[in-house]
Amino acid sequence: MSRRSGLKFIRVGLPFFSIVFGGAFGLHYFQQVRYDFRKTRQIDENLDVLRDDLKESGLKVRKDVSIDSVYKEVVELDTENWENIRGPREFEDLTNYERIKQQQKKTNASARRQKAQTSEESNLL
Repeated sequence: MSRRSGLKFIRVGLPFFSIVFGGAFGLHYFQQVRYDFRKTRQIDENLDVLRDDLKESGLKVRKDVSIDSVYKEVVELDTENWENIRGPREFEDLTNYERIKQQQKKTNASARRQKAQTSEESNLL
């Protein structure tokens, strides 16, 4: 009797379980393609909406930004000379914080102007 039940499992049960588990494993890849495509399409649509919103708010959107160009900009930044500014608490005086913040805005604006001038000069050459 045990020999008969063993053969029945091999003839009926083993193919059944292999189809069930193999099918689930195989369908995973077919379904994954569907979800991956949906994500990329949604990201592209969101990117267009985001660019339109940024243009409406008056911000410049750079089109061709590569990893190399961003890396060059980061390399040019002065990361050695910086000052840690602690934000004030609710009960503290804001004058010192505002003064330091204005100084940083001025230095950043002058650095941007210098960078824009050098890029204009290099474009003329």
